[in-house]
Formats: sequence, C-alpha cells, structure tokens
Amino acid sequence: MYKIKQRFGSTALITGASSGIGKAYAEALAAEGVNLILVARRESVLNDIADDLKARHRVNIQVIAQDLIAHDAAEIVYEKATSDVDILINNAGYGSYGRFEDIDIQSETDMVDLNCRQVISLTHRFLPNMKQNKRGAIICLSSVVGTMPTPYMSTYSATKAFNRYFAESLSGELRTQGISVQAVCPGDTHSDFRSSASFDKKMPISQRTPEDVVRSSLRTLGRRSTVTDGIINKIATKQPRFIPTRLLIAINEKIWRPKGA
Repeated sequence: MYKIKQRFGSTALITGASSGIGKAYAEALAAEGVNLILVARRESVLNDIADDLKARHRVNIQVIAQDLIAHDAAEIVYEKATSDVDILINNAGYGSYGRFEDIDIQSETDMVDLNCRQVISLTHRFLPNMKQNKRGAIICLSSVVGTMPTPYMSTYSATKAFNRYFAESLSGELRTQGISVQAVCPGDTHSDFRSSASFDKKMPISQRTPEDVVRSSLRTLGRRSTVTDGIINKIATKQPRFIPTRLLIAINEKIWRPKGA
C-alpha cells in the first residue's frame, strides 16, 4: 500500500510498541512485509503482539524489553538489535497534566529524558547505517501541543516542540542523502496517554485513532517533514501564525485549565 519496504528498507525499530500509536505502526509495517524490532517495557505484551503479527504477516520480529528512561537505554537497544535498522520510529513517551508546581519533579525530568534525550541518542546510534546504505527513514512523534504554548502541560508541550524541531532540522541535513525524516503531530488520540498523564478533560472534538495517525504518517513519509492527522488538528497547528502569542496563551489557559482550578 505504501511501498515502505521498497523505498526505505526491510527492518523497522519501533519504541513504545506495546500499545497505541506504536502498536499501530507495528501492525501497518508488518502488513507491508517489513521486519520489526519492538521496544517497550512490557515483554509479555510485546511477545503477544509479535506472535500475532508473525502468524498473520510472516515477518521476522525481535522483542527488546527495555525501560528507555534508563540512562544507557539507547546503547543497550543498539547492542541487542540483531538486524540493521532502516526505519527508526521514536514513539515512546509520556505526558503530564496539571499545575507545574503540583507535578512530581522526578516524573518531569524522567519525561524529558524519555521524550527528548533518548530520541536523539537512538537516532545518533542508528543513523550511520542509514547513511551508509543511502536510504532510510526516521519518524519522531511530536504533538499538536508541541506547536504552541500549552499551560498545564508545560513540560510535555516543550518536549514535543523539541521533537518537532529536531525532526524538521534533521530532515534538512539528510534530505539529499536518501533519508527521510518526519515529525508526526497527533492531537487527542485513543491511547494510554490520558491515563499516564492523569488527563481528565473532555475535549470539544472527537478523538482520532492510532490507525488514523499512522496512515497519515506513512502515506506522506518521504514527501512531508511534518504531518498532522485530522482537519481540526491541522487548523489548530496554524493558530500560532495568526494569533498573537499572548492571546494564544490566554486562550489555551482557559481550554486546558484543570477541573475545579
């Protein structure tokens, strides 16, 4: 459908592959005949996913159970990977929601490590093989909230802005070397994010599915350095161009204000 294997290579490594968008990438790429290296903390869940995909799509799948918050996680994953990686999907991450001073600081710094440090560490490790082969793809999961100031998600939105600009900047460095880099900016999506972030607000728009997000990503990979799924989400990402920052902050403060605050 997307000719991912022919265009970018035969093996993809996906972090955060046990659920949500990461799992949807695994499903879509296995259907394309791409071999997989699945990385997440929950080994039993990864094994179940791997068994299912191998049975249905006849692809090779390696499971690496690893907590990516660990300082040496990228090195461990690199050493354990038994195949050259042609496609790297930096999907693992989590968020927080609430007043900054009320959120556990260890959780915040761990979030920066997972959402940012491991993205650049894994990319730095696996990029040389792509350059040697003169083809490959790197996908970094950003977010709609990474395109604008977002009160009550201050650290999370900052990490997602980092992911976006890292991917967009790297795409400029690698565009003539056969390697595509893409930032994916989902909005509210059916996933484990709400529970992990203790996010209890009901948004005024319908949620997208992980499959929606992955379709938009793979359909445009190699053509767009940034992709946002869903018309409402696309409109939201354009707001910083037309709304003064001070006003946008005030609007988002009202939208994202926690219940009872």
